[in-house]
Amino acid sequence: MGRPKKNIDNIEQIEKDESSTLDKKSGLELSIEKEFGKNILVDGNYIFTQKSVIIPISPAIDTITGGMPEGGFFTLTGQPKAGKSTTALDFAATAQNPKYGGECCPDGREIYFYAAEGRLKERDIAGILHLNRNKFHIIQSIPGKILSAADYLEIAERFINEKPGSVHIIDSYSALCTEAEKTGTMSDQQRADGPKVIAKFCRKVCNTVPVNRCIIIGVTHQMGNPTGYSEFKEKSGQSIAYQVDVKLKCQAFRAWKINEAQIGQEVDWVCPNTATYITPGGKVTSFIRYGKGIDKTREAINIAIDLNIIKKGGAWYEFPMFNNQKAQGLENAVLFVDSMPNGYDIVYDKVKEMFGLTL
Repeated sequence: MGRPKKNIDNIEQIEKDESSTLDKKSGLELSIEKEFGKNILVDGNYIFTQKSVIIPISPAIDTITGGMPEGGFFTLTGQPKAGKSTTALDFAATAQNPKYGGECCPDGREIYFYAAEGRLKERDIAGILHLNRNKFHIIQSIPGKILSAADYLEIAERFINEKPGSVHIIDSYSALCTEAEKTGTMSDQQRADGPKVIAKFCRKVCNTVPVNRCIIIGVTHQMGNPTGYSEFKEKSGQSIAYQVDVKLKCQAFRAWKINEAQIGQEVDWVCPNTATYITPGGKVTSFIRYGKGIDKTREAINIAIDLNIIKKGGAWYEFPMFNNQKAQGLENAVLFVDSMPNGYDIVYDKVKEMFGLTL
């Protein structure tokens, strides 16, 4: 289930092979490189030498996705109010960490949020504790200028071209409204042409996103499927479906309660698409805690118990990595790990080691 580690010796050999290919190139190949640029023409070994940063989503979700590689499309879909936007914001906050900036963003990644739904609230931003607001930029309509689908995606394309390593949250594809829809009347029966604009956007940026190591996070909605082939279909067109690298689909969600008080929600995800060595189709439950975002500590503890990294006996949790100290009850166990210096990282590193995840 884990992501196999790369063979370092093999990579070093590939790099040696790559460095020697110049001697083997024909006159035509050299002239193409001279005209169009170095590395325009490479052999299959070149792909193995490229180092891509993989950004974790959450301990639970990472077990079914392997994380989200830079330079790709990440889609979240499912029922209303399931936590799609919160999950997107939480991931973006993690991507801001310089640890995951890679060569292009050593100080952390810039986040661009396209508020097509116009529903981003103070509560949403404040609820992600580790979000750097100074590196979080919102593109929104203002009085006298209501942005159309083309406006939002044109702005996104410019940032993608000019801001390597940036992360772009489109919330949502389904809410993108074209100029024809905006200016038409309620009685107009023309078919919504938003998917056409999205398709054009995909064509224009599909090559730039991996080259500039950007990440596109798109939220989509589900609607009834009139074809009868399935109960629901997504309101974003097929272009995103073809383009997506990592996709999470919410199958169900429910209140997360402690002593009858709701503190968040549990979200059941399935992963139809991955961009790592993890096999698609995995299912997992993630925990969103109000005022915090994804409760990564809770998820890491749950997995560590399953792997016998943390010992559980009755209501007691024993932590071998912290001199066998104990905590009574799961909530106290979460508080205990969070109170330890780098406690979460220590627990999650052991989980990743067991799964072979290289995040």
